Amino acid sequence: MKEGCNDLINDVLVDSELAKKIVPNKFKHTSKQGRIRRQKLLMVAKKLSERHNIQDITLVDICEEADIPRASAYHFFPNVEAIFLALRFLNYIDTLQALEKIEVSSFDRWQDYITELLQQAVQLFNNDVTKTKLMYGVNSPQFNSSEYQEQVDHSMVGMLFEKLSSHYNMESFKDIKEKILIAYHMIHSIFSLSFKQYDEITKEMSEEAVTAAIAYLRCYLPEELPLK
Repeated sequence: MKEGCNDLINDVLVDSELAKKIVPNKFKHTSKQGRIRRQKLLMVAKKLSERHNIQDITLVDICEEADIPRASAYHFFPNVEAIFLALRFLNYIDTLQALEKIEVSSFDRWQDYITELLQQAVQLFNNDVTKTKLMYGVNSPQFNSSEYQEQVDHSMVGMLFEKLSSHYNMESFKDIKEKILIAYHMIHSIFSLSFKQYDEITKEMSEEAVTAAIAYLRCYLPEELPLK
């Protein structure tokens, strides 16, 4: 999440239907001061997470660093887990928007598109330690519901399928979404293992993820997909 994305944070947390479903607090329009305080709490939490284990960061720590009274912070986030869940959602938005910019038509084969998608994702994670900690860190907060992850997973898989469908004739492969979801979880398992072992997603593990995903999808997709 970039520090200059005030508008993104406000729009996503206030207006997004997905955010309303998965973030514990029902965000609402507030005064300009309220929006600034919400932004500051998020950015301070992000900065603290770059230096400390997420599970060691308390709401008191964030409020003190942000110089915002705890009573005001409760208006935006009921607890520290809600702050990090909001950050995780914003990280997802950042990642999805970045990967959506990759056009399938720029590649000769669907395999090359998948490879580029994964390489770009690795770069995004390795360039933002908070993003990686929240997704793969063993000390990340455990949220009460799996709905967040399910919503994110299906949104990301849906984006990938729509991208493929924009360039290839996917009429014969409508059931491929479920297979893409499985490949998606395979990729995350490899990324998670890499982060736990090396505190980053290494080049070698990134290549393993590409190999695993493409090998699996090749069981259901031809080497050359028919163009539209």
